[in-house]
Amino acid sequence: MKKIIIAMSLMVIGSLGVSMTFPNTSFAESNKCDKKGRILTLKPWYDGLTKDDCSIKDPGSDADSQANFIWKIVLNIVDDLLQLIGYTTVGYIMYGGFLMMTSNGAPDKAAHGRKTIMSAAIGLAIALASVALVNFISSKIGV
Repeated sequence: MKKIIIAMSLMVIGSLGVSMTFPNTSFAESNKCDKKGRILTLKPWYDGLTKDDCSIKDPGSDADSQANFIWKIVLNIVDDLLQLIGYTTVGYIMYGGFLMMTSNGAPDKAAHGRKTIMSAAIGLAIALASVALVNFISSKIGV
């Protein structure tokens, strides 16, 4: 029963994380330069700060627009770092599976593999929630 409750709560948290991580965006608002410079799903630091001719926008002269400009850069970098953490945790899950497969029935090695997988899964859930939180904050402060 405890495993079922944990699995159901992970599914609910995961679905909420996915819905916040991938917000519904309109294609009319997107810039043709937004997809340039991406590696895997990592976006460049200037994502969302370009004009139609792919040059970087002027940050403006007032303090609010300059702060929004800087926050957009910071949130782009934080988002990329959190995605790299997610990739790393997936690697650790695969490593834990490898440890379990090569344990040859040794209970201590199999337990170490299970512990690695469980720790990485918790880390992945935290990384996904963090990416969702960064996207949520970015959309709410209007940068």
